[in-house]
Amino acid sequence: MADGDLDRMMALWADDDAAVCNHPGGPRLIGREAITGSFREIFAAGGVRIVVAAVHAWRSADVAVHSLIERITVEGRGGAETVEVVTTNVFVRAGGGWRILVHHAGVSESGETGDADDDEDEDDDDTPGWIGARLGIERPDADDDDGAPDADPRRPPPGRLH
Repeated sequence: MADGDLDRMMALWADDDAAVCNHPGGPRLIGREAITGSFREIFAAGGVRIVVAAVHAWRSADVAVHSLIERITVEGRGGAETVEVVTTNVFVRAGGGWRILVHHAGVSESGETGDADDDEDEDDDDTPGWIGARLGIERPDADDDDGAPDADPRRPPPGRLH
């Protein structure tokens, strides 16, 4: 994400037309072609940097689910704005290791990094557009939820978007 490298991004995704991606404020994208197109548009404005504020992870033999709170700085008309995003990533074990099958993200209403007791839907007209927006991010110093290194293809990636 930080490098804006489309080939490396898509190498993380399952090679499956059942793959689904929801960027904050965007439509549901189904299949690799639609997902590739969305990242192509996002990366046209440069890389995306994300600070992970909280991670909750679960894993079985062939499926892993990560729930994240991410802080993303968006350069908009009024200058830089930090947006807190609640993200869920579902990974599946494939021949080459763990791959993203589902990514779903939305702007957090609570502004909290902990678990919310209730999630009431509200109309969110202030959601910044992602396509074409220039984003800035920092990487966290901590490893994934259990301290495993990033390079092990038998394990899902650490609790980060991509």
